[in-house]
Amino acid sequence: GNVGSAEKIHNINVVYTKEAETADMYIEKITHEIGKKHRVRVATSDNLEQIIILGNGATRLSANELLQEVKLAEKTIMDIINSN
Repeated sequence: GNVGSAEKIHNINVVYTKEAETADMYIEKITHEIGKKHRVRVATSDNLEQIIILGNGATRLSANELLQEVKLAEKTIMDIINSN
């Protein structure tokens, strides 16, 4: 009976899909809706999902690439904090 919900946390949209809707289904739907007009990046290591989202106008990065970006951002933040 979950109807789904969304919330914005620090300028990031967090979506809880409705019952019987998978995350992949939501990602495919939303990239199709907004991928042609807005910049959309999807982090997934699922090859089929990558093909679908690329066809919808989004860009992709693997889960490992996302992890590396997060680690680099953390290091950059710590360097800034430690330099003050």
